[in-house]
Amino acid sequence: MLIALLTALRGTAFLYQGEELGLPQAEVPFERLQDPEGRTFWPAHKGRDGSRTPMAWEGNEPHGGFSGAEPWLPVDPSHLGLAVDRQTADSGSVLAFTRRHLAWRRQQPALIRGDIRFLDVPGPMVAFERRSAEQSLLCAFNLGDAPLAARLDGAGGAKLVHWGLDGELLGDIAHLPGHGALFAELDYPRTSA
Repeated sequence: MLIALLTALRGTAFLYQGEELGLPQAEVPFERLQDPEGRTFWPAHKGRDGSRTPMAWEGNEPHGGFSGAEPWLPVDPSHLGLAVDRQTADSGSVLAFTRRHLAWRRQQPALIRGDIRFLDVPGPMVAFERRSAEQSLLCAFNLGDAPLAARLDGAGGAKLVHWGLDGELLGDIAHLPGHGALFAELDYPRTSA
């Protein structure tokens, strides 16, 4: 859901190393920290090293296949199960979703160069419309754990256009499970209000 939200917002999307794998922040033991800030303020602030550990390419290889030599920072053992080789073999993985989603996004004019208009919906839902001359997309994301439903003004007649996301649109009501999302295309491009 977060990859879809990030790449649906207006502007240039940046994915940092490991986000396409859904990697959590790495736990780096104090004795392996390199960041002076982390060493100084441990344990209240662990510094930046947890987001700079080597990428796990192969789950069964030493150092996650990143290097044959001991890397500057250790590979977090929790990252080995999410290594690239394991996710490449799993069509339901975060990496597989990211690849499919980015390929789909490249074909959506509204997401490439469209305007954005945020909709008034209850939190923790975020919803907006992306509009270009060629296309209008409604985008809705549930940032919470619990399912929720909300009316999306103007969504009547819209059709879901994305696979791999588990939201539903019934009339103009978006139904999103916890951390769910949807993209729906309107029948016609809308003009700016």
